[in-house]
Amino acid sequence: MKKFLVPAVTAISLLLLSASAQDQESGVVGSPPPEDHFLHVTTGPNGEPVISANEFRFALGGYYRFNFVCPDAVDDASGFHFESEGLVMNSHIRVYSVGDIELYLQGQTFRAIQCDEAGAARFSFHPMRRGVYEFLVRDHSDPPQAEYGKFIVE
Repeated sequence: MKKFLVPAVTAISLLLLSASAQDQESGVVGSPPPEDHFLHVTTGPNGEPVISANEFRFALGGYYRFNFVCPDAVDDASGFHFESEGLVMNSHIRVYSVGDIELYLQGQTFRAIQCDEAGAARFSFHPMRRGVYEFLVRDHSDPPQAEYGKFIVE
């Protein structure tokens, strides 16, 4: 009986492992290192934000690092504000960092990134829901001047 039991258990185990691997294809969470995407924001002739791209595409469950770069912000009056509530709320945020300081959020969230000096902030994430999510980059004027773009998660 043991002669038949071991091969049967082995066959069933291999079948289950095979089915399990196939189930994970469609929503598999990407593994490190994250794929970098950059949004550079510079100051236009009238102080308005000028963005380097207005569309970013991500795969559902992929692993990405979004870099918000402000090379010419000088102070509170010339800085920029970034937000994308839709993407942030529909993603698993892993790490948020500014310079060499990293915050391991592990599923927590944030609302916006603001740069009042030249520099960059970034966050790594796994998009968890398909959709088109708008982002906004605005200056600190009153009323604010803004640029818009979108994140597409497929």
